[in-house]
Amino acid sequence: MVINEEYFTIELASQITLGFSLNDMSTVAQFETQTVCSVPGVPDFWYGVVNFKGSLLWILDSDRFFNLDKKHQKQPAKLTVVVVKNKLSSGNKQVAVTVGQLKGIASINPASFSPPSPEISSQLRQSCSTAARVDEQTINIIDSEALLQRLSQESTLISA
Repeated sequence: MVINEEYFTIELASQITLGFSLNDMSTVAQFETQTVCSVPGVPDFWYGVVNFKGSLLWILDSDRFFNLDKKHQKQPAKLTVVVVKNKLSSGNKQVAVTVGQLKGIASINPASFSPPSPEISSQLRQSCSTAARVDEQTINIIDSEALLQRLSQESTLISA
């Protein structure tokens, strides 16, 4: 008997759907843009940091990081994020990934997994472990550990 795996799915502003393992998700949150503190000298794919439950939480501009075209160039008044966590060898790490739209939980049969499409950006492909077709839609499954390692390599500034 095959057991489906559950993923929390989101859509980026560029209409690409991502799935996060429920084990790697912390929460969904929304922040007023004015409460995000920009940090000089960091790569431009970071919106900045916010105080989240007494700790600094880095907010990733997912469309910019994954080199995707944004449909909306204007900065929104509120940022909706999925807080992704993962235990790396250096400890617990988390980052807030901005989303265009929350889609909900998808139950995916592991037999439907295939390699990520070569048509998506290389940055996104390197952060995905696999992809799946569900109801005529491709869901790119994020490998949270790979994503956090890439962010750490490219900026060395992920909150613990």
